[in-house]
Amino acid sequence: MPVFLWLLVLAWIGLAIGCGYTLFRKKQRIRALQRAVREAKHTIHRLETDHAQKTTQRRKTEEKLRSYLQLLDALLNTMSNPVCFKDGEGVFQGCNRVYAKTVLGLTRDRIIGRRAQDLPRQIPPDLAATYQRQEMVMLEKGGFHAFEAMVQCADGVQRDFLFNLAPIKNPKGEAVGSVTVLSDLTEKNRAARDRLARERLEGVLETAGGVCHEMNQPLQVLSGFLEILAVQVADGPGREMADVVANARQQVDRMGAITANLQRITRYETLDYGDNTRIIDIHKASRQDDAR
Repeated sequence: MPVFLWLLVLAWIGLAIGCGYTLFRKKQRIRALQRAVREAKHTIHRLETDHAQKTTQRRKTEEKLRSYLQLLDALLNTMSNPVCFKDGEGVFQGCNRVYAKTVLGLTRDRIIGRRAQDLPRQIPPDLAATYQRQEMVMLEKGGFHAFEAMVQCADGVQRDFLFNLAPIKNPKGEAVGSVTVLSDLTEKNRAARDRLARERLEGVLETAGGVCHEMNQPLQVLSGFLEILAVQVADGPGREMADVVANARQQVDRMGAITANLQRITRYETLDYGDNTRIIDIHKASRQDDAR
């Protein structure tokens, strides 16, 4: 066989081997790509599954949080005590309806997101200053704090409130806000004042009764002696003493009127007596027209 033919055969064999190898490599790459596609599909499926699970979990968590917030809001609004809470900048983050309506006379959407000084109905400056000062005391103490203050409420009624303050802390234990619960002490304080007034009145009545009991008899005797003396002065030579006796009788009558007023005391009334001293005002305490 000629050399040319051998060369041609070898060329065809080399070409066939090269094509076979190339085809083999392409098949390997195709298989590798197919494996990569399958792995990518598996990874995508796993990621989609994880995403779906996380989305479902997030939705469940959001629903739980929403339910919790609704429950918290319902609990706050069923409370008879006014409640509000602020962030560290003094911005209202929430309150219940009692606080909004009774204390400030505003809807909650006009309170939340604002500072006290930015509210349409201004909190009295003295109360705002007191509240700010007490908040600082609470932050310094790092715990609960309470103080009493009188508040002019939206309905025009002045109420005595006990302010209970507590800090809101982050996981690091840093104060990031505060919550305030108000307790209405108006009736309790009024009852305490009435009880104190009754106790004082009882003390005054006991004292007045003792004074009247001890003074009535001497006054009656003194009045009788003055009447006898007045008759003797009028009939005798010492007529110049008649005015003195008359004045003495007037003072005795005045003392008798005082003891009579003491017996008619019905309430506790005082007046200033100088040097930050107060004494019982007998005339006002025994005046019947005022008592009615």
